[in-house]
Amino acid sequence: MAGRAFANFWAKVSPYYTKAYQEMWVGIGIMGYVYYKLSYGGTLSRT
Repeated sequence: MAGRAFANFWAKVSPYYTKAYQEMWVGIGIMGYVYYKLSYGGTLSRT
């Protein structure tokens, strides 16, 4: 449900943000990496 709400929100703001804050994507990449490390502990293969 939250994903759908975000998708609707992003559809409205994406033209502005992609033009005005291109450097923001670097921050999004870093935050995505940090989230990945926290969520998966740095590994996807759990035995």
